[in-house]
Amino acid sequence: ADALPELHGGFDFVWSTCSLEHVGSISLGNRFVLNSMDLLKPGGVAIHTTEFTLSSLDDTLERGSTVLWRKKDLEQLRDDLIHVGYGIDDFCWHAGNDQLDYAPDVPPYQGHDHIKLTIGNHVCTSVGWISTKPK
Repeated sequence: ADALPELHGGFDFVWSTCSLEHVGSISLGNRFVLNSMDLLKPGGVAIHTTEFTLSSLDDTLERGSTVLWRKKDLEQLRDDLIHVGYGIDDFCWHAGNDQLDYAPDVPPYQGHDHIKLTIGNHVCTSVGWISTKPK
């Protein structure tokens, strides 16, 4: 969004899935989300997902080729979006209680169905949110 000012306000919908954890750091991911909102027309919607650690409220992989967002990182993002006038509902923090929730996949990942996987010492899952630009 920074490099393409001619596209600002040109889209009804933007989305990214499983990308934010690969932009180099949590802070760059936060910036990416905020900048993506500039691409939206008034009333537009953005949907993003990223990897979320279930293992710790503090310890994480904060920089590198794969980062893991923590609850406090997502809460900061929510607060940043609200501060600049965007809408976002609160996150669902329920970690699940189905059979697949209790069997995180481990490297080398088998490609079978999984809801959770291990990255380093962390059990992770995807988290997503919907944010809106005011009309």
